[in-house]
Amino acid sequence: MNTQMGEAPVQNSHLLGETPFLRHLISMMLLFVLVLGIVGVNPFRQTLAPMDLLLAYPGWDNAGIDTPLINAERSDALDHRLPNWREFRRELWEGHLPLWNPVHQLGATGIQSPIYEGLSIPFLIYALTPNEAMGYTFAILTNYLLAAFGTYFLLFFMFSNRRAAVFGAMVFAFCGFNIAWAHWPHLTTSALIPWVLATQLRYWQTGRLSWALGFTFSVALMGLGGFPFVALLGAISSLILGIVVLLAELRSIGINQLPIRRIVGLGCAGIAGAFLALPGLLQTRDILDSTDLSSRTSGTAFSPYDIIYMFGSDFSDHLGVERTFSAGIPAALLTILAIYIIFRTRNRFALFGLIIAIFTIATAFGAAPANLVKLIPGFDLNTWSRASILFGLSVAILSSYAINYISPTSPKYEPYYKSHFVLFICLLQAINLGYWFRQINARPDIETFFPETPSISYVLSKILPGQSIVSDDSFLVSGSLSNYRLPELFAHGFRTDAQKKIAQDIAPSYQTTYTASVIQCSDINFSSRGITYAAVRFFLVKGGCATELAHETSGTGQRPTLPLNKGALTGDLLIDKPMSATNVQVLFGTYDQDYAPSALTFDLYKDELLVAHAELPPKAIRNNQFATFQFNQDVPLVASTYRYVISMTKPDSQKLLSAWAFETAGGATYQVGLSVFPGIPKIRVIEKTHLPQNFSITPVEPGIDVVENHAVLGSGYYVHGLDGQPEADFGSVRLATYRPDDVTVEYSGATHGWIIFPIRTNKYWRATLDGKPVELKKFLDFFPAVEVNGRSKIRFYYDSSYLLRTLEFCIAGFVVSVILLIMVNGRIFRLQTGTGKNA
Repeated sequence: MNTQMGEAPVQNSHLLGETPFLRHLISMMLLFVLVLGIVGVNPFRQTLAPMDLLLAYPGWDNAGIDTPLINAERSDALDHRLPNWREFRRELWEGHLPLWNPVHQLGATGIQSPIYEGLSIPFLIYALTPNEAMGYTFAILTNYLLAAFGTYFLLFFMFSNRRAAVFGAMVFAFCGFNIAWAHWPHLTTSALIPWVLATQLRYWQTGRLSWALGFTFSVALMGLGGFPFVALLGAISSLILGIVVLLAELRSIGINQLPIRRIVGLGCAGIAGAFLALPGLLQTRDILDSTDLSSRTSGTAFSPYDIIYMFGSDFSDHLGVERTFSAGIPAALLTILAIYIIFRTRNRFALFGLIIAIFTIATAFGAAPANLVKLIPGFDLNTWSRASILFGLSVAILSSYAINYISPTSPKYEPYYKSHFVLFICLLQAINLGYWFRQINARPDIETFFPETPSISYVLSKILPGQSIVSDDSFLVSGSLSNYRLPELFAHGFRTDAQKKIAQDIAPSYQTTYTASVIQCSDINFSSRGITYAAVRFFLVKGGCATELAHETSGTGQRPTLPLNKGALTGDLLIDKPMSATNVQVLFGTYDQDYAPSALTFDLYKDELLVAHAELPPKAIRNNQFATFQFNQDVPLVASTYRYVISMTKPDSQKLLSAWAFETAGGATYQVGLSVFPGIPKIRVIEKTHLPQNFSITPVEPGIDVVENHAVLGSGYYVHGLDGQPEADFGSVRLATYRPDDVTVEYSGATHGWIIFPIRTNKYWRATLDGKPVELKKFLDFFPAVEVNGRSKIRFYYDSSYLLRTLEFCIAGFVVSVILLIMVNGRIFRLQTGTGKNA
């Protein structure tokens, strides 16, 4: 077994042909089974999408679906990744290339921008799968399979031991970083790191052009993975590997042309990969150039002492993103053994794994001085703890090396106990990783995938292109409703300075992190002009937050009334002050049924005069929740005694329905049928708040109110000037045609002014006026604006010609790089042939 640092050159070692293809196929099948077993999901009945978190919020209480909450740290998948993926997928299935995304923050670059992962392999799998929930599960599984297969080849090329390679592949694929960041582009990017290293190493060993091209495409895919900092960590790993194998080569055979040619070949291949990724990377640069990154900070939450958690101790307290890094207890023990073995029998690849571990401890665990770490490109703007992905890589290499030492590939006489021991360790590792994976990632039923609620359906039926919504914390985090194709200004992502000003005017305390927002209903400034300028037509908020509690019954104790199946619930209601009631809420119990067995009517009388009437369908009445009887119009009430009558439309139902009542209420009584009881039902009288006149409240479902802005009548609007806060006139602007990246509106007015389309644009948007190109200005430094002098047709469109020019340049650069690679590789082949003849 070759273990010495300078025993033999790296070239031509561990040739793939030495191991029959069938054995590799068996190893790959074993890895496939291990990945499915560790994840433990049935993709035909369950999904890996974090619907447990979505359904934990009140906005989905009336969806009729429940699932236990496993992890509250998956909001980015719901407010960023999935809204973008779903929009891209819809557009592709409709036959359009989604170069512009109208849903994300009122507008953002589309599939070509790597930060949305639209050019990644997992997204391709998701987009091609007819069932979305199933497709998302396959996408996550694809990432883990990519990570596992790539690591297998890397470790086999290092140690030529299939058992060790399978074990190490399992370790890296499900290291703590990868299971914690399962729903982020961090995993999509990290899964490609082993492929970069494997193809790089194999090209160095064999000099074959196919491996150089594999390196090219691996570099490109890693660059397009969606998280630049993890891609940078992959590049650093590649550089360290290159230095290690080069030093080993020089020590073995000295200086000659072959290593230099290999370096040049890898350089050409890497540049070719960079050219493939460059169009997308330029998109990311444009986004970052328009964003203030000064508030982003570096540093790490780890200390060097936290390395003890590599054994998984205190796992529950270190569960989640930025904290989980352990790659399994068996792998950690084997890593310690490998470090001991290295000092006895050196191996170049084990040393590579050790160097990666030292680099990780110096950066992710803060062992090196902070000022020194910040000198490393990318570390001044990113959290260093994310470099813990390299901990998973180092543990995979070192534990694999230890297994290779314990159970070599082709021993003359290997005791059976060694093989059984290795099998036992692999089994323990799989069980360990599977348990940790399920502690962090939910597997809800496939039916839980983004269910619609009455409020969401109501808004979807009315909203127009160019209009948007704002949701409060009843719907998790801003951006979650973008999954339903509802544009949200406050959605997760980078924001421009102008965007921040508009957002702060609408909800001053909107920002919870640098990129995320959680809106409190009480924080919404309904008087903000920014609401109309951004064409926010609907607010989806918790019930009653946009109204005021005008009157509420009170008393002591509580009990259910006699079931209303026995007769109508009647009694007196004392109103102690004048008010304008919009609805009445009553607390009901359905005896653990999902909803009431019958519709209900609520009548309110003053003397014998009916002053208010409302009806409720059965599904609007939930167990132990206030049901809202919404009046058709505001009902003026004076200080007086009124009589309420609550009746079931189907009292003969076999299932029961009661109201909750106070046992005593100052001598008050209520009646069910002919029976009289002391107390009073729990009733609330709600009146409208002092909202601006253009707003109305529609309680479409219990617990959620939909507030509509009637000033937003259409998709675009007219203003007389771009300065100050002019009135927005939607009536004179009509939407003529609409595509996400190409919009035409018609202005019917006769006065000079500006036509605004309320979306976010970037520098590549253009405009025409009656077919002629015109300058595109910005209203509030954010919304696109075109100057008009009378009746006209205005077109706003996304100009993709620059992208085509960039693609042409990059394709040319790619072709030149590949030609140089072929030329260099040809020289390498002649050098190898000549060396072989001389030998």
